[in-house]
Amino acid sequence: MNRGEWGEPYAALRLLGYKKLFIANENGDPNPNEWMDVLKIVRQETNDRIVTYHCNGIDQNIDIEINNVPVASIQADKFKHIADLLKNDIINSTGRSFNVSDEVVDFLQKAEIQHMKAKSVEKSDIFLDTRDPRSSIVRENIGFSIKCEFGENPTLFNTAKASAAKFKISGMNDVLMKEINSLVDGKGHAAVSERCNSIREHGCKLEYVGYELASKAKCEAFKENLDLINPNLPIVIQRILWNHFMERQAETDIVSVMNKIINENPCNITLPETKYPYMVKMFLYSAYCGMTASTIWDGKSTVKGGYITIKKTGEVVANYALESEAFKNFLYTHCYLDFPSTDQGHGAYGEVYKQNEEYYFKLNFQIRIR
Repeated sequence: MNRGEWGEPYAALRLLGYKKLFIANENGDPNPNEWMDVLKIVRQETNDRIVTYHCNGIDQNIDIEINNVPVASIQADKFKHIADLLKNDIINSTGRSFNVSDEVVDFLQKAEIQHMKAKSVEKSDIFLDTRDPRSSIVRENIGFSIKCEFGENPTLFNTAKASAAKFKISGMNDVLMKEINSLVDGKGHAAVSERCNSIREHGCKLEYVGYELASKAKCEAFKENLDLINPNLPIVIQRILWNHFMERQAETDIVSVMNKIINENPCNITLPETKYPYMVKMFLYSAYCGMTASTIWDGKSTVKGGYITIKKTGEVVANYALESEAFKNFLYTHCYLDFPSTDQGHGAYGEVYKQNEEYYFKLNFQIRIR
């Protein structure tokens, strides 16, 4: 598996070995003075296989159950040892995918970790019972998704056909369309920025007309979802794409992207320095809570707790996401635009196409966390 895929079993091993989950500050780093004691971990590996790990405070063992049936008891120190071995395997690996040591593999089998990637339930990869050591308050069945910094930066908002902003082109013809669509990069992929330059150099004009239809929703689901968060967001998102591709804005971090939006004020609103960051923070938070581009969203969060980050150092920290301003600020300062391949799965954006004798062009994106 790759580094990110190995991260999920690593998080479980480390939490069970150390029995502590440190809370992240606004910078995403662990706060050494704030943590939760881990009492229990639940991984739903498949629809019919639920593995539960009880942190036994009496004998320092981890008691393991499968579908509520006891199957094993292993010393917590062994989980800590194997977590450290797995971290070293991940950090010192070469290549995109790799194997880990036999000792790690053997222990994963003994610890009943058969599926490295647990089944995601309500956007949660793992469920914890925790206790606040200061107040002794116990929180049960808190769902966390797991983001791993060992490998590629995790994705917050996934691109889809429906997330593509659609533009109508005036001044286009069939010959020019073919010429523009012939512009590719060294890997044979659509050279989107070069195509945008060519469109402008030939005097064509682009007019924003909306977002792609979501096939299942049979409507512009992404626009509807953005409207729910803030009616100005459809304009803001397409303007962000315009600035990157047509105005060649090099910065992709959300703070820099939004500084340009604030200065331009495309929606002509009052207090742009306050309102634009707020609406984008809510968009990022909504994406974390389950909002996608392809399905109509009702505004309800599917998140029960937050997300766990595996830092590049191997530290495991948690962000609580229950309407936390610190969490929203973290997303705003740590997210950046990314631009996936231009294949059909991503809406074949960056290609001029003809529909009902009119010419159109689409731009698309995704958002990652660093």
